Amino acid sequence: MYRFLFAALLLASPAYADDDPNALDARTQQMASSLHPEARAHFVTGYRAFNAKDYKTSSAEFEIAYKIDPEVPLLFTWAQSERLGGNCPHAVDLYQKYLYSDINKAQADFARHWIDVCGGVVATKTAPAPIAVDTGPPRYVWYTDKPPDALALGGAIVLAIGVGFFIDAHTTDNAARAATYLDDHERLRDDAIHQRNLGIGATIAGSLLAGAGIGLYFYHAHQHEAAITADAKGVAFSMHF
Repeated sequence: MYRFLFAALLLASPAYADDDPNALDARTQQMASSLHPEARAHFVTGYRAFNAKDYKTSSAEFEIAYKIDPEVPLLFTWAQSERLGGNCPHAVDLYQKYLYSDINKAQADFARHWIDVCGGVVATKTAPAPIAVDTGPPRYVWYTDKPPDALALGGAIVLAIGVGFFIDAHTTDNAARAATYLDDHERLRDDAIHQRNLGIGATIAGSLLAGAGIGLYFYHAHQHEAAITADAKGVAFSMHF
């Protein structure tokens, strides 16, 4: 927790003539000692510049220290230095980043206070935008092609009707064979022939409709592939020139 008290100490601690960490107060020495050696030197220089109200220098030094060793308290201190140096827009960005770091509620409220002082708006976390995936040119989907769908479906229905006529013809023919009277036999036989002829006609018509639908599927698929190929050649041609 001592690291998070470091930023507040910067506002109240006296200036030091030396940038040696040993010349700092105990808590700030702890902060300095926890940093990477290269970051520590910039931190101490920035700390001394901050106390001397040289915020341009302190901001630069805190930035370097943070980039070497990205400790959360350094981020807040850098933001404070930017704000006091008159660079509120950058300070708000840093406060926002600090706000979504591993800090407690009191520290978050403190960051929000300074964002408000700078006239900024506390950002809210949003879900990342979906990543667009290039799946290539659209593919031909046969079952969404309505004209051949209608032909194929119509053909299937007519074929089913034809099968029904053949079944009826077979049943009627059996009845004709079993008829007791000659006139019943002849009538039933004629009915069976008529039903069989209807079955043949329906089968032929259904086959033609279904065949036309299947042929149209292949034709549209070929046209689709040809259009994609033409587009690809056009793009390649334009890129060439």
